[in-house]
Amino acid sequence: MTPIRLRRLCCALVAAGALAAPTVVGGANATAAGAIDGPDVSSYQHPYGARINWAAVKAAGKEFALVKATEGTSYRNPWFPTDYSRIRRVGMVRGSYHFARPAYPISTTAVAQARFYARRLGTSARMSRTLPPALDLEMTGGLSQGALVTWAQTFLLTVRRLTGRTPMLYTYPSFWSSALADPVALARYPLWMASYSSGVGTSATLWQYTSSARVRGIRGSVDMSRLVAPTWSWRSLSDGRPLTPWPAQAPGAPQAVVAHASAGQATVSWLPGDTGSAGVSRYRVTASPGGASAIVDAAHFGATVTGLSNGTSYTFTVRATNAVGNGAWSAPSAAVMPMVPTRLAMTAPSSVVYGHQVRARVTLTRPDTGAALAGQTVLVQSRPAGTKAWSDPVSVVTDGAGRASAWLHPDGNVAIKATYAGPVGYSPSLTRINVSVATRVTATLTPPTAPLGSPVLLSGAISPATPGVTVTQQGLRRGVWVPMQTAVTDDAGAFLFTFTPSTAGVKSYRVVVDAIDGRAAGTSPVVQLTVD
Repeated sequence: MTPIRLRRLCCALVAAGALAAPTVVGGANATAAGAIDGPDVSSYQHPYGARINWAAVKAAGKEFALVKATEGTSYRNPWFPTDYSRIRRVGMVRGSYHFARPAYPISTTAVAQARFYARRLGTSARMSRTLPPALDLEMTGGLSQGALVTWAQTFLLTVRRLTGRTPMLYTYPSFWSSALADPVALARYPLWMASYSSGVGTSATLWQYTSSARVRGIRGSVDMSRLVAPTWSWRSLSDGRPLTPWPAQAPGAPQAVVAHASAGQATVSWLPGDTGSAGVSRYRVTASPGGASAIVDAAHFGATVTGLSNGTSYTFTVRATNAVGNGAWSAPSAAVMPMVPTRLAMTAPSSVVYGHQVRARVTLTRPDTGAALAGQTVLVQSRPAGTKAWSDPVSVVTDGAGRASAWLHPDGNVAIKATYAGPVGYSPSLTRINVSVATRVTATLTPPTAPLGSPVLLSGAISPATPGVTVTQQGLRRGVWVPMQTAVTDDAGAFLFTFTPSTAGVKSYRVVVDAIDGRAAGTSPVVQLTVD
């Protein structure tokens, strides 16, 4: 294989044992006596034009060898004709592989690469001592999972039609279990699996167990594979002469069907199943109950089914069709329920002074269309900060713009919650905001104008009236509020400060109270004193 591939595999396959199937074959005993094994080579095994001594490779006990033939639609291994013919000439079984370059459009690129490869092979695939053609698939090319699986199926089906052989698929465990992750779709093809740190699952036919083998007759390190699975006998795998026609078959069931619902519809996705004996031409998705359906071509792995009832639970099945006929239905998706989506927003002042009402404004819309939801009931509740019990709900009904207001009379800091339950088929919505309620503080100067050296009274009260609360008089000095003196409220919440200004001019004062009884700190309006 190519150095790019080897670097990727050396890194990616360190954990291959964890990705392989639970039952494994091979392991440290990969080179046990009697094993049917052999190398795979490319132009990299010909440094500076060096030839491979295939007679020496055979003398080293190797039963077969595979040669890179092509890559994409433009690269031909210049050493392929020489190596491919000499392997068979020395009495070994030969094989070949195409390095895939998946791309969109799926069918066009897959068929083009399959034809490019098949032309390179000519009629050799149908000869004795010849392994099936192989697709080396280890990159996605940016294709989605379903598209990548279909690309591989299309390539393999085309190669089979052109060569008469059932081709093999080469990959490595993490790519097989993540990028492809659809073994049912590719089960009819022998699997050639690369895994360097442990064995491979019993679904594999060939196991590439190392990239650093040393073989007499080949310069440098080389990949080495061995036959591991009984599903394909060595005789049938290595003799291309007998015809092995596939019976006419409709497609198998699509896999991994998943549905996501929205208003009046659902989007359904899936992975391909087995193609049957010919490529898939289309998919049908059907909803239950009701039978609403959608049809898409074989290049699509998702469809939107419309005309569904909001508030009704649906499952979905998918069926593929090929030239033979309709295939099996998939297992149903998990149930989903189409709903009209709703978004409930609420605004209110972040803070108010005690005694003021709080107006909570709600707006109800559909986020998918932006349309207002008019005539809908929204419940508004409040809860004092630090408590768990919500008040009895206040019902408001949205107007033509989807708006409504509720007036609240909080005694202290409060959380406000708006809830929309909606009729059947509408998704519920909920929103919350917090409002800070400050203690109200009044302040009055007597007199507002005074001669220098004369005493002045600063009086006021807090609301709600609370006795024994400490309040602080502050004066503004050079732009900074500075504490001057404190007082304690009487039974009516009132307070009184007496002070004598020491300098002339216009003075600014205020009174503040710390947070108390679940309310935020309060501040009086600023009062000014003119000192003559």
